[in-house]
Amino acid sequence: MQINGSGNPMNSGLAGIQQGQDKMTRAAQEIASSSGQMPVKPNQGVKEVDLEKALLDQKQGQREVEVSAKVVQAGSQMIGSLVDLKV
Repeated sequence: MQINGSGNPMNSGLAGIQQGQDKMTRAAQEIASSSGQMPVKPNQGVKEVDLEKALLDQKQGQREVEVSAKVVQAGSQMIGSLVDLKV
């Protein structure tokens, strides 16, 4: 019995966890790079960071990790059930 491949919930879940972590990391870097200062004139050299978007992205990344962890857990239980049936 083959349990790998693109339809495998374990692979999908782990990929989702990685994507969520990457999104959280990018958002955290955006937040950290924000100086809290807005330029007096446009294009004055201070990087404008949309903190609201960065915070929302960070929360979305967290949710992606949580949901993907549940997919991994369900896949693990499914595989465990299949092994129990085959033994």
